[in-house]
Amino acid sequence: MKTSVVVCTYNGADTIIEQLESIRVQTRQVDEVIICDDRSSDDTVSTINNYIRNYNLEGWNVFVNEVNRGYGANFYHGARRAHGEYILFCDQDDIWMPDRVDRIIQQMDNNDQILVLGSEFEPFTVGEGALEVPAWELATFKNDDSIEPLAFNAGNIFIGCQGCTMCVRKSFWDSIEEYWFDGWAHDEFVWKLALVKGGLYFYHYKSLKRRVHAGNVSLHKMRDVKKRIQFLENLVKSHEATLKYSLDIGEDKKQKELLEKNIEATRLRIGLMQNRKYFNVFPLVLKYMDCFHKKRALPVELYMAIKQ
Repeated sequence: MKTSVVVCTYNGADTIIEQLESIRVQTRQVDEVIICDDRSSDDTVSTINNYIRNYNLEGWNVFVNEVNRGYGANFYHGARRAHGEYILFCDQDDIWMPDRVDRIIQQMDNNDQILVLGSEFEPFTVGEGALEVPAWELATFKNDDSIEPLAFNAGNIFIGCQGCTMCVRKSFWDSIEEYWFDGWAHDEFVWKLALVKGGLYFYHYKSLKRRVHAGNVSLHKMRDVKKRIQFLENLVKSHEATLKYSLDIGEDKKQKELLEKNIEATRLRIGLMQNRKYFNVFPLVLKYMDCFHKKRALPVELYMAIKQ
């Protein structure tokens, strides 16, 4: 079996058919579609089951979680069900380009060094209050069919592409499962560990149309103090798990130093936010500014700490 698609759904009845249709009519057919529903309260599951039945789709299966897991855990457990050589992550409300599977799999077949492959996308906005795709992300797009290997450095430690564009080599997934923890977003998980392994690549091809709306989880800004602290606590855990993986596969001094630096910086940020340790600003400014995804995060967090 060559390709597995993992689709995660939650209250997506209004958009799921467009996504499923774009998978079904690919120029290269997929071998398996695993749809994991996270306890939807609308007609998502029945809509999907009717679609599968109407087209008599073999290898398309729906699983309903016993409890609501959240999107990251839903994708993680969905990927564990995959049997294909390659796993493609899939959101419930995007639209794949007709040749997405063919072109992504060709790249994976042609270069066995690629463990995780992300790609560009074409955003389209729907509904009132739609969020915006960051300008910095769109500015990196070339759409020239080039393949870019991503080096381990301070900037790339932070995820730089959308999980819905990712393809993961199954053998790599099997080798890293044990490093995941509940609360670690599935896309950041594979991004960081592939980065450590030297197998993270980006494909400058717009492989899907991404629906941008008010509910996009990955585009929300965290201006709530408790949510921000929870995010930072999970960031520390993800850096620690990434460091453990780096040490387990063979210590790299540069990786060790950079990950330890990011762990310390994130702990200082937590202290600032949680305990109002305002003096933490000084070491953060003087030593750890390269440990922020965006430099404006520090004044935002200082303001949040003061205002709480």
